[in-house]
Amino acid sequence: MSLALRRRRVLSALPLAALLPPVLLSACAGSPARTPSPDLLAAHVSPDYNGVVLLRASRGGAPLVRAYGQAEFETPAPLLPDSRFMIGSVSKWITAVTVLRLAEQGKLDLDKPVTAWLPELPAGSGAVTLRALLSNTSGIENGLGLALKQDRAVERLTIPASEAALRFGSGALRFAPGAQFDYSPTNWLIVAGAIERATGEPFIRNVERLVLAPSGAHDTGFVVLDATPAGLAAPYEANRARRKMMPAPPMVAASGTLYSTARDLVKIADAVYGNALLKPASRQELLTVQYAAEDYALGGRVKRAGSGAAVRTLAWETGVSGGFKTLLAYAPADGRVVVLLNNTDMAQSEQARLGLALLEALAP
Repeated sequence: MSLALRRRRVLSALPLAALLPPVLLSACAGSPARTPSPDLLAAHVSPDYNGVVLLRASRGGAPLVRAYGQAEFETPAPLLPDSRFMIGSVSKWITAVTVLRLAEQGKLDLDKPVTAWLPELPAGSGAVTLRALLSNTSGIENGLGLALKQDRAVERLTIPASEAALRFGSGALRFAPGAQFDYSPTNWLIVAGAIERATGEPFIRNVERLVLAPSGAHDTGFVVLDATPAGLAAPYEANRARRKMMPAPPMVAASGTLYSTARDLVKIADAVYGNALLKPASRQELLTVQYAAEDYALGGRVKRAGSGAAVRTLAWETGVSGGFKTLLAYAPADGRVVVLLNNTDMAQSEQARLGLALLEALAP
């Protein structure tokens, strides 16, 4: 057994209490509701920032939401607190929540071979579990990436996820499942295909029914190719002179075609880490790192920030879609949250730095 796989199994066996510092566990019992001061934003957010920022000091507290700059520079049209943004790979985390809900219903199993639902895949894929796919450690060749190199028209294919899974996910294993990390969209084609086979419903319908609707996330949905939802900001290069777009074929919905708002992302996180959507064991799965070198759990990262008694565990969800950059940093123990939505190709390292600084400033 590989070292990475042994490490993953050890981490998976840890109870949630072992992942959360005592100071944060005590905060679960209830923290005083505080509304962040606008001065906090003024101290940390550059006047040149273009996007939406949401801060909340604790679960149950009122959020502070501010919009900065332009939704479109050609018009120009200002951003609003409830402007919509593409959220890129934050979609993967929402897909993982969908899988966990179906696992609770007995329709999926994280540790069964994916061939239980997609038996047409090669025999070698029988070693690949949903857990490996959700943690980007499946080892399956990135067939979608290879196809796109040969023919960019693949970007505009409109085929069901289950068909895409078989068409692009039938390559050989490049490494043993769990041994390496490969941030491949093909993993997510296969996940979506398994969901469709397990439920008999389109992937998108499953996400809407199992996650978005019960969370009350009414400003969140999927972008399909050339259809632009009302209120969606336009994405730009960092110099703001040209738009930076990314195609959104339906088959890659599981890995990155959702749009949302800052408030909706908090609604979803509250539902996920509260009691509305998932059982405690499923929430623990979301907070259990599967590949330590990348801090990667299921569909997103888990980070520990701060030092000493102020250390906190964070669900750290990031996304890139053309010029859109997204950060949802959420402390499950007390509901402290920072959401950063940007549409001018902000460097992810700078977005992370700002997110951590704001979280630190929110500390009581």
